[in-house]
Amino acid sequence: MAFLRQVGDTTPAEALIYTYWTTVLHLLKLGIVWDAILSFTEGEIALILGIQSALDQRQSEEEAREMAKSHSGMLNRMGA
Repeated sequence: MAFLRQVGDTTPAEALIYTYWTTVLHLLKLGIVWDAILSFTEGEIALILGIQSALDQRQSEEEAREMAKSHSGMLNRMGA
């Protein structure tokens, strides 16, 4: 598929298929069963992906804060 090779001549049909399957795979990785995915509306899928994205972002921010706290504590112990 041209999408995976990053070729500029991707057809609209290829783009649609790529987007569909990457979305389905993402939902499956979240643990959502196939039958449920098939029954979701576009709005429900957008809601699920939006919530998951917000949760991922919050986790990343928490990890960054913990890293900064750890780094700051390490510098304090070293006398910097």
